[in-house]
Amino acid sequence: MNMLLAQKNDGKNYPSGECNMISADNLDLALQVGLFQAPQVTVVDKRYELSGMCKTKMVDGTCRIDEFCRQKVKDEIERVDLIRKKFPWYFDKNVSQTDEMSLVAESKDAIEEDHTMLALRKDLGITDFENKKVLAVDFGSTYTKIAIFNTSSDDVDLRYVPTTVDDIREGLASGLGCLEACQKEGNWDPLREKMDEFDIKLPCSSAKGGLKMVTVASTTRESGFAADLAALTAGAKLLNSYDGKLSSEEARKIYLEDCPEIILLSGGVNEGGDAETVLHNAKVLAESAKLATYAKYGIPIIYAGNEDVTEQILDIFQNHHIDVRATGNIMPEVNKYNIDVVNEAIRELFQTVVIRGKGFDVVEEYMSTKFIPTPRAAFLGINLLARGYGKEEGIGNIVALDIGGCTTDFFANVRSNPLYLYPWDDPKKKVKRTILKTPNYPLAYRRVEGKYGLAYNAENLMELEKFRSGRIEKEISDNFNQKYPNFQGNGDHLDQFLIRQEGRWYIKLSEYLKWIHNNPHIMPKTEEENFVRSILAKETLAIATANNVGRVKETDVYFLQEGVNFFTQDCTLVLVGGTVYHKCKENKKHLWEDIRTIAKGALFNPEEYTVLRPDKKVLLDASYILSTVGGLYGRIDPERATRILKKNFKLLEL
Repeated sequence: MNMLLAQKNDGKNYPSGECNMISADNLDLALQVGLFQAPQVTVVDKRYELSGMCKTKMVDGTCRIDEFCRQKVKDEIERVDLIRKKFPWYFDKNVSQTDEMSLVAESKDAIEEDHTMLALRKDLGITDFENKKVLAVDFGSTYTKIAIFNTSSDDVDLRYVPTTVDDIREGLASGLGCLEACQKEGNWDPLREKMDEFDIKLPCSSAKGGLKMVTVASTTRESGFAADLAALTAGAKLLNSYDGKLSSEEARKIYLEDCPEIILLSGGVNEGGDAETVLHNAKVLAESAKLATYAKYGIPIIYAGNEDVTEQILDIFQNHHIDVRATGNIMPEVNKYNIDVVNEAIRELFQTVVIRGKGFDVVEEYMSTKFIPTPRAAFLGINLLARGYGKEEGIGNIVALDIGGCTTDFFANVRSNPLYLYPWDDPKKKVKRTILKTPNYPLAYRRVEGKYGLAYNAENLMELEKFRSGRIEKEISDNFNQKYPNFQGNGDHLDQFLIRQEGRWYIKLSEYLKWIHNNPHIMPKTEEENFVRSILAKETLAIATANNVGRVKETDVYFLQEGVNFFTQDCTLVLVGGTVYHKCKENKKHLWEDIRTIAKGALFNPEEYTVLRPDKKVLLDASYILSTVGGLYGRIDPERATRILKKNFKLLEL
């Protein structure tokens, strides 16, 4: 090992030529990749749940290496050679991924597999999609979005009506203009007649809380990361995440406080990975499941962990009469993610748990296909817009943000994950190489920023350092005075949060945020309040992107990159949501300025150059059709859906 350290102690590791010592960075890197090892478990083994993959033996009273990853080795040098082959990205600056690409990044046509599309067409009984009248409906918790179009045209008629959660037929009937007739006749026959006018009818929904899930994994950064990503990408609302060995108190919390509708259990890689933790967690969950009295038929379990113990896991739950489904492993090998394997199981349970369990089947009988979760539809729409289908090309790499009142959804679909390149002229930084800490990171995924929204969760912005330091308040006040020097008040609710001192306006931001939180349905009506809200929305997108794009950690000799680099490649930012739709629809100059302000929060910021946000053009879902046309209609006619999306999305002039 001294020889290895000596090899690292030369000028090759210091291109700037300023230091020839063994730095803490090099020492840390050597530990991370397993150049140094403890008996039985190396650092890299422990990080990636490969306990026992490095085995030692005693020789003349000394601990010596015997096996690495089930392969006999004669000495430490041979073990290190195996590490170099298994984790080449730590040693070669030209390597950013292994040969095994993430499965989600390589889905055949980025929407649904061809056989899925053909099966849907067969179910519909339609082979010719010319001149067909299409209805695609997104039943949201607050609003129902109804998209109507004819396949002979690329124009879409969007109808945006309040959702009546007790009976979602009311919102649908209202949007189709037959609610009054239904009320007059005292039945839903007029709605059925109106629905019969359409050739194709497609639904998705996030109403009544959507599909609520909890994940339980062996570790936070590996199987926990994969489990959360799998649940979110499938369209779930993630209530909580647990890692390590569950305690009985944590299990009680899952069933008595979180109250999920599905639990996703994972952990350990295949062929020798950690099995002890998943078996323990399965037993604890099974023994505590009786606490879920809120669910008539119990809480189903999806197991997507170490396949070596699948049968044992199934036995544990089945012996307690718990509905359990086993899929493939969401992380079958080190740095290999397979998050799409749980989609079908989640989709089946969505039908049982959400659609029938929450009374949505009263609408499903009118539809041509079954419901899918709205977030899943939006994700499929993003994939389609990015990759295209058939002769209709996509727009390429995408980062998309759906800005909601409670949460902000983050979507990504890119072709590659390039290594970070320092963009300016500082010679000491330009010579630093970038080492990829997370190879094979999924290139198409969904994440949710659950704490930050534009209405219900506005108060959470007060937790940010920029708020605590007063910088956000100062930015709003300075820009407000510069933009509206002659403002005298509008007589609306914003006035109560503005004070005038020495000829300048100051905003009482904490009080205003609390007011928004307590009055989430009151929308800004004046230009001035829209301007203030746009800055708050910008900060919401800034934190949503900072938490979900890739980033680099700068050390004295290298940049350590984690996650996807959206900065060093052509990548379009797509903004989605009711805020964007309404501003585009009103089409006023000051509202377009507000959208530009909002977009800045999700674009590359030179002051935060280690946060790898996109830095190119911005597109707006001006017609609010991503989930309906892209995610729903795109499942059966992806080529035409791509064309409609591209026609209706608007380019934002920055």
